[in-house]
Amino acid sequence: MSTVSGLTITQLKSRLIRVARRSRSAMAPLLYQLRTKIKAQGKKGEGFGVWCEKHLEISRRTADRWADEYARKHGLKTFRQMAKSRPKQSTKTVDGKVTIQVSWVATEAEQEQFI
Repeated sequence: MSTVSGLTITQLKSRLIRVARRSRSAMAPLLYQLRTKIKAQGKKGEGFGVWCEKHLEISRRTADRWADEYARKHGLKTFRQMAKSRPKQSTKTVDGKVTIQVSWVATEAEQEQFI
């Protein structure tokens, strides 16, 4: 990770283009670092998403997801930091219990077992 964080924006872009067809794991640290550096500059219309969609064969959403997964896996970002909106407030029932909504991804077998 340290070798990637020391790269310039130009170097990050060059490496991303070279590894774009290789694998998600090769791209994730580069995407994370590039997004961090480009966001810091704050150039409108020339940002991370525009560059990804122009030069890589992945969408901005995919690039963000891969960068976020890399950040979580390496302790650079917590899931809470990534939440775009806060969940609705929980509601209390008459008996004092709290009702909350939870969602997650599961296999069909896990879903059947849960139900």
